[in-house]
Amino acid sequence: MRRILAATVGVYILSLWGAWAASSAPAAAPSAGVARLKALQTDRPLAGFTINLHHTEQLPLYVQSIDEIAELGADSLQIITPAFQAHGASPQPRVEAGPGHGPHAHQLEMLLKHARKRGLSTALMPIVLFTEPRGNEWRGKTSPPDWDQWWAGYRQVIDHFLDIAVECDVDLFSIGSELLTTERQHQRWADLIRHVRSRYKGRLFYSTNWDHFHVPTFWDQIDVIGISGYWDLTIKANNGEPTDAQLVERWEEIQLSVFAFSVTQDKPFIITEVGYHTLPWTLSQPWNYVNDRQAAPDPAPQARGYASFLAAWSDKLEPPTEMAGVYFYAWDPYYAGGPEDTGYGVRGKPALKLLRDWFRRRR
Repeated sequence: MRRILAATVGVYILSLWGAWAASSAPAAAPSAGVARLKALQTDRPLAGFTINLHHTEQLPLYVQSIDEIAELGADSLQIITPAFQAHGASPQPRVEAGPGHGPHAHQLEMLLKHARKRGLSTALMPIVLFTEPRGNEWRGKTSPPDWDQWWAGYRQVIDHFLDIAVECDVDLFSIGSELLTTERQHQRWADLIRHVRSRYKGRLFYSTNWDHFHVPTFWDQIDVIGISGYWDLTIKANNGEPTDAQLVERWEEIQLSVFAFSVTQDKPFIITEVGYHTLPWTLSQPWNYVNDRQAAPDPAPQARGYASFLAAWSDKLEPPTEMAGVYFYAWDPYYAGGPEDTGYGVRGKPALKLLRDWFRRRR
């Protein structure tokens, strides 16, 4: 499958990137470009878990979760933590700490430093959350009345978390996540990246949607292409129940588009989030965790999603590769899992054994 790289990349460049990236189906991931990327990706790709640090009333639960992730055999921790704005047309985002909001700086620093003590590399991803969304609004639909004012606020948000990243010697720092309406604002991003690089010496990434990674115009400015991995895995089944083989085949299609794009950009990529809730539609809509259909929890599709990912990607998570790593979404500090939990956490569910066994084999 790697023999056809040259033709694959040629077709990729000439095609319509958006539609092609989401749905094309040539063979597997190419390997050319590894030499060019070697300066950026020389170590073994990271494999770890994400923790959402949105509420810190019970900080010991987060410490416990970090310990559990380390004991599982992961080698990296990503913390996702919020800034806030009311809705898409709000003037600017802001950092809010305290009960019901985000962590105080000292709390976030303590957890990042604890992760390092446990032998985990660290990544920090600030995100923007809407507190009063209008309809189906989310951060990808940000549309302020004055972009200058919004960007001024966003820089303040980034500076807040950048202080923490520098203090804690974070390995990977995200300049943003899924801000889809900003992704063609090249100069705005270039200015922000230049500002961040003046203080931060680690690797920079940005995380965009699985169906949007061809859109940002600033990949050349950062170190790692970040992609959230919530692709529909059921396409090969033609509206039926996909077989295990079809799930893996779908992942192989996705690999080709992502690896080919990575080569054209001369950048390694990282899957910043991939995971499955325990609702029946998780394989087709892994992003949709809202149980408005009052469905009963079902952990089996979650396990199938993880099994297909590991079957398709395990060898790509070994050098040489254009891949910087993967973060599984998510380790939940507040829920022990089990048969009644519909969320993304894996504790008390069959997916946990799959991941534990995989991490152990990977050591």
